[in-house]
Amino acid sequence: MPKHRGLFLSLALSALIGLSTGEARAELISMTIMTSSTTIPVDAFAVITPTTYTVDAAGIATINALLIAAGSEYQFVSLGGSSNFPGSATQGQLIVTGEIHSVGTAGSDAFLKLTEMEGGFTSPTGPSGTLNSASTGNFTNQPAGGGHTASSSFNAINTPTYAVLSSSTAPNAQGGEASIGVAPVSTLYTLDNTITFGLSKPAAGGPDIVDSFGVAATVRAGAVPEPASLVTMLTALPLPLVVVGLMRRRRAMARA
Repeated sequence: MPKHRGLFLSLALSALIGLSTGEARAELISMTIMTSSTTIPVDAFAVITPTTYTVDAAGIATINALLIAAGSEYQFVSLGGSSNFPGSATQGQLIVTGEIHSVGTAGSDAFLKLTEMEGGFTSPTGPSGTLNSASTGNFTNQPAGGGHTASSSFNAINTPTYAVLSSSTAPNAQGGEASIGVAPVSTLYTLDNTITFGLSKPAAGGPDIVDSFGVAATVRAGAVPEPASLVTMLTALPLPLVVVGLMRRRRAMARA
């Protein structure tokens, strides 16, 4: 029996060490590019850490070759990401940035969607919070009305999709954002950024149409008001509203 006890103890310790290692394992940023006909997993061409995502010149060249083969009108000049993984006491944040060109001599597929995600965030936490998605676009040669749309998600909760559109063919910087409430903001959550490009296609031999883009997902947690805060809030209300509220509560209790 003592031998068995020692074996059981060793197995238990091994399992505990394995569990701790798994819990401590950091999640990594991941990206995917989709055209109308193909999906390109970008991770194979990037140097990735829990807080950075870098696609070097060789990786960009490989991605662009795959886009040409897929008949896309787009070519990347740069692409990267960052986060504050595993989050801080005030916010969790995931960012994607890059520069994309619509090229006159490239293919005719005008659809391209880029998705970035990272899971395993542990901070902040709270019973409720807000997810904000903010995007910028620095456009060159893009006629007014073209640009990109963006959105972000916290787990399965998505912000509304919003547009960031050029105002003229002259270089111009634009921005947009959207927010949504989330509840709860619990540990091991996932953040996601999605950007879909809708740039015009230049004439063959014409200058590239450029979008230097960025999207940031930021989640912040808010606390439920403490009893003292509720009292303060009630005392700040006009007396008739307080009385009406108390009467409604009393009638509800009586029906129950």
